[in-house]
Amino acid sequence: MNVREELIKYLTTILRASEGTLLVVLCDLNGLSIATIGRKSEIELNPNHITSLASAAFSASQENWEDLNIKDQIISFSFYEIVCLITIKINETLLTIVHDYHRDWPLDVDNIASSMYYLKQKLGEFFGTSPETSEVIEDFSNKVRSAIYLFGMGTEIPFISYAPVNYDRSNFLSAISHILDAIQNQIFIMYSLVGPSGLTYDARNISGEKLPISVGAFSANANMAFQKMIEESKESSLGDLLCYTAISGKNVENFHGIIACPSGFLKFSDMTESSNSEDITFLGFFPLAYGVIPVIGESRNIIHSIAEVIGNKDKTEKLINAINALSKNKYE
Repeated sequence: MNVREELIKYLTTILRASEGTLLVVLCDLNGLSIATIGRKSEIELNPNHITSLASAAFSASQENWEDLNIKDQIISFSFYEIVCLITIKINETLLTIVHDYHRDWPLDVDNIASSMYYLKQKLGEFFGTSPETSEVIEDFSNKVRSAIYLFGMGTEIPFISYAPVNYDRSNFLSAISHILDAIQNQIFIMYSLVGPSGLTYDARNISGEKLPISVGAFSANANMAFQKMIEESKESSLGDLLCYTAISGKNVENFHGIIACPSGFLKFSDMTESSNSEDITFLGFFPLAYGVIPVIGESRNIIHSIAEVIGNKDKTEKLINAINALSKNKYE
């Protein structure tokens, strides 16, 4: 059995571990496919499109992690209306698992961690790089395992609204400020609402620590990358891009995450009484000390509250439904 056939064998192991997994793709950092394995599905999946989405997803948070002095990014989760893309960097390649999270969640984390160990070992042989020690490979697979576990762990946050009962209907920003101040579980380090151009409408830095990057710079960088992901996802068979989360860190005690979610749209009027609107994005930076379940729960509550103030959008409802499903199905 040659190395390529062995790679396919481990991809097949991941695919067969869950009926919810529809496709497993290995590509280089530019999105060029190396190996693919999938099963028959009613969902139309183009492996070439998946690899381009995977490349965009993994690079989306790179600049933020460098600015925050947090390395190395371990995994990213891109939730679409229909499926989730789980992307993991292994040496100079990206492994992407296309998973129907409506059908089966959470993932078989032990199976994935075991496959990561052997894939990392074989990819070193495939690319002719220096052999890595078993300790290095085991540390990598354990970090992947821990990151996936932490994504599906934590206390579920009740689905509530933080929208004020009375507010100036001509000044949405005051109501949004109230919402951002009303979070009941302070599990974020920074969070903000940003327009497509990178303009921060409102933001909070609640860490009490001096960070190497301001909340404004963090928001602008994260938003620019997220907008590229949305552009890449347009007219996708996967449906709307609802939520993006990336996890980075040297060890479990120092894991951090970034989350980005579309959050409706703001309408503006000019002197001629014509109006225009622009989409806004919720962005957050958080430690994984409490797991990701409370983070996505609070993100849902913020976005739901904003939708009550500025008007709802179909995509917002889809996000709320997706996060409700993820929160109820978690590791025990």
